Amino acid sequence: MKVLVRILILLAIIMTVIFYSDQTVQENDLLEAPGPKGQALPQENLTAPSGKDSIPRPEKGLSTLIGQHTEKMVNSFGEPDRIEPSAFGYEWWVYNKAFDSYLMVGVNGETINQVYIAGESLDASPYQVGQSIDDLYRFTIIESEITVQIDTNVYTFTINDQDMKNRLLVKFNGLFAQIYVDEEDREVEAIRFTDPKTLVLHQPYEMTYKGDYLASEVPSTTMQKSIDETNERQILDLTNVYRSRHSVRTVIEDVALGIVASKHSEDMALQNYFSHESPEYGDLEDRLAEEQIVYDSAAENLAANYYDSAEVVHGWLNSADHREVLLREDFTHLGVGTFGKYYTQNFVKRQRDRLEDQ
Repeated sequence: MKVLVRILILLAIIMTVIFYSDQTVQENDLLEAPGPKGQALPQENLTAPSGKDSIPRPEKGLSTLIGQHTEKMVNSFGEPDRIEPSAFGYEWWVYNKAFDSYLMVGVNGETINQVYIAGESLDASPYQVGQSIDDLYRFTIIESEITVQIDTNVYTFTINDQDMKNRLLVKFNGLFAQIYVDEEDREVEAIRFTDPKTLVLHQPYEMTYKGDYLASEVPSTTMQKSIDETNERQILDLTNVYRSRHSVRTVIEDVALGIVASKHSEDMALQNYFSHESPEYGDLEDRLAEEQIVYDSAAENLAANYYDSAEVVHGWLNSADHREVLLREDFTHLGVGTFGKYYTQNFVKRQRDRLEDQ
């Protein structure tokens, strides 16, 4: 009998060790946006583009909507699933009924100023989501410097070596295409077509200018809160778009995890630090324990200074450690928190029997 009791005690100890050893918490390196680190610099010797450096606009596909009235969008795709604010004064119309047709449309007033295409089934002519980079380079000339003219103002973007690998810029006549590349898969991950003014407002690359400096109005506190919520929803959407594309099960939104993520983004912004470890609230394990979050394993992705959700997710997808978390098969739940230009993703894995108890 004593032998049996000892065996049972030993088994209990072993099971406890196994259970807690599986509660791993992963914290990656910090990820900052690759774009400009300060305000663009004025330069008096910039010259206006000749017009010979641009390609004729596509005659078909979603890029033809740029500059059109929203009525044309509604006629083609119906009403959007969501309408959300941006940090740049325009609205996002989000079409998210299916991962392979995921689409975000920028609307300024009643005019379409950009389309962000992440769905493989959509017509992104002359490009296509999922297209190989080798195929792309066969018919596209990629320049390292692109000049934009708006009225008498001239803006020059310089695309650095890293952006030339995964965030290309192509100039059409009155239209620009940002081509987001998945470096590991060597495929087009998404395409953003935009009008000249929106490109300059976003300032996605190092920029010099001659004339007026274009900038959006600073949002009110209430509006910024809505913009943060927009980014959270879009990051969740895009995370599942890319998980689905890589044949990984999608994650479920978790409100409690979202609170943990939001608190951390806010804390980083207000306390002016960028780290997985809060001076006041501790690391991810501490913060999950504080909210009594049940999990088997967890991981956190952080990012800062990206201008919108599409740029953030692109950055994570092209950073090896962040990509591993973003596409990790065993994660079941996700909470996203943004505060200004600070972004946090908290993933957890929960076993099936625990899921049924939640």
